[in-house]
Amino acid sequence: MQHVMSSSVSRRAQPAGRQTRTPPAPQDPRWQLLALVRTCRDKLALRDRDITVLRGLLSLVPAGATPVQRVVFASNRVLIERCDGIDERTLRRRLAQLQTAGLLIRKPSPNGKRYQIRDADTEARLTYGIDLTPLFALQSHLEGLAALCGQEALQRRSLRAMIRDLLFRHPDAGTPAEREEARLSLRRVLSIARLEAILRMLAPESPPTPAPQMTVSDSQNDRHIQRSDKEDLESEPAEKCQKPQPAPETQPDEDLTVEECLDLAPTARALAPEPLRSWDGMIDLSARLAPAIGLSPQIMQSARSALGPHGCALAVLGLIEALGRIRNPQAYLQALILRAGNQGLNSVRMFRSLVRPMAEAA
Repeated sequence: MQHVMSSSVSRRAQPAGRQTRTPPAPQDPRWQLLALVRTCRDKLALRDRDITVLRGLLSLVPAGATPVQRVVFASNRVLIERCDGIDERTLRRRLAQLQTAGLLIRKPSPNGKRYQIRDADTEARLTYGIDLTPLFALQSHLEGLAALCGQEALQRRSLRAMIRDLLFRHPDAGTPAEREEARLSLRRVLSIARLEAILRMLAPESPPTPAPQMTVSDSQNDRHIQRSDKEDLESEPAEKCQKPQPAPETQPDEDLTVEECLDLAPTARALAPEPLRSWDGMIDLSARLAPAIGLSPQIMQSARSALGPHGCALAVLGLIEALGRIRNPQAYLQALILRAGNQGLNSVRMFRSLVRPMAEAA
């Protein structure tokens, strides 16, 4: 007993500087990506089951997986076990949704199985499976989307707090129906625009000021992008923005080749499932990557109508490269659409202005 007590006392008397601490283990990149996707799942149009299936797929990939090891060859039976026992039809639908979001690529085989064929030199000739390479390549863009989601969540909390404070301090504000709608808004998941409208409805004399979507440095970068084309996308009078007219499409292949476009957009080139050699392939790639940066099908349809298929593709590919500087790609694309409808827009110059900081850094 004396020996035990003396040893414990000696440990307590040891100077703190001599104590060794085990460094924290580095976080697994697979679960970092899963956390990012879960944070911005609304932007990617994903559901809880999609996250479950993605978690099951990542559990079949090694922690330090090389690009070759990011292909999952497991059967549907194994995937169902890893995905909490969901049924096979749900698994197929969720895999299709994850591919639509640009997070994976499915490479089906003729017989429906997943496998790989190698030659004598162990070089893979044919690969049939679920490739998660796009997910790993989108990490920086997912981080930007997650930051935007956090900013929007903070803005929603602020608006709800303002509505709650207004109802508390001015119980007679607005009509009874408006006050009831305001009370219900505190328990519902509403858009920022709707919360702002409710606040204006209760206090029309002091409409809320929307929170900025970008930091100071980001807004400076955006202004630089706009000035590089000597165009200000937000300087048009309100009356000119009410009736946008479709502008004739600028054919990018007159001034920009496919090879040059890919050199200026290395991120998009890395996400291409196969080498791109035509503008049709570029247009298809931009449509597949658009959901990954938060572009809705409605805004894409408007962009194709206003900018043409080539201009829309260049806008999406440029936004992918500039995502670290542009926090709200959908609002930026909407500004491009308005600009094209009012005064016309040179899609090649617009694309070069978006990727110019990346090209200068290279």
